[in-house]
Amino acid sequence: MVMGVWAVRGNMFEKRFAAVPAQVFTANGGANGSVSIADTSLFKVKQQVVIAATGQNNLELEVKKVVSPTSMIVGPTTGNINAFTNISAYTTALSAVVFANEQKRPQISADDFERAVYEEEPTVAKRVILVDEFGNKYDTDNPLPTNATLSGDITIASVDQGDPNTIDNAWPVGITDGVDSLAINPDGSINVNIGGSTSAPGLTVTHDEVTSVATAVETTVLTAIAPPGGIRVFKIEVSGDTVAHYRVKLDGVTIINKRSWWTNFNQTFDFQEFTNGLLLTSGQVLTVTVLHERPFLGAFEATLMSI
Repeated sequence: MVMGVWAVRGNMFEKRFAAVPAQVFTANGGANGSVSIADTSLFKVKQQVVIAATGQNNLELEVKKVVSPTSMIVGPTTGNINAFTNISAYTTALSAVVFANEQKRPQISADDFERAVYEEEPTVAKRVILVDEFGNKYDTDNPLPTNATLSGDITIASVDQGDPNTIDNAWPVGITDGVDSLAINPDGSINVNIGGSTSAPGLTVTHDEVTSVATAVETTVLTAIAPPGGIRVFKIEVSGDTVAHYRVKLDGVTIINKRSWWTNFNQTFDFQEFTNGLLLTSGQVLTVTVLHERPFLGAFEATLMSI
């Protein structure tokens, strides 16, 4: 006796639908029988399914229509194909799921089969057109999935990234001179060497000094007001003839401090590690102050470098 072998084809056997494990609802069930899940290609129209949720009775229903890759309509197992069941009580908050047990595939008459594969005018033929798992024809908007391994030289006349014209649809492009390739930084930027130009704005140096600074009196050494368009501060050098405490303030608020000592009366506020320095927008005021505790008068200097 020869036993028939049921071959698995996707989510069905030769004569039976394969079981489908529980698929979690991605949206609340609809009053019109709509079910939203991650992948509806697991189910077929006329397949009997079970809708379940915490605290709710299991509903034995039937797939009436697969609307999209993530949505389908369910309804009673009896009744016409347009009937649906209200499943709005089955929500994501109640961990609603849909699953199917292994079952016989529904019978289709020879006439129904012929009608299903018949393509109307102007084709007038049994349909042998390629479609995806949702019945959509392959075309420029729904291309046939392909995979290939190529070797040798390939010449490409032109490349069209297609609609919509977005970054997601763009082709990756490498730039090279035949020896070196352009490197892209992890943040998407590139390193650029900019040649000097006599017409480009150069470094602006602002210097000021104060003398006869009394002990325990915080004194302003330098003040800079950002012009329209702002400035970018890259470095501030401070020095004095005694131990002191220096503060850099922005609009009166201290943003950084430094102290000098006997072995080093010179200090540097360095903002060069930031790609564009310390930005001062139009009208902002930067001040450099000094405070010392020595019993005699002191002299101090500050130099600001900006663009």
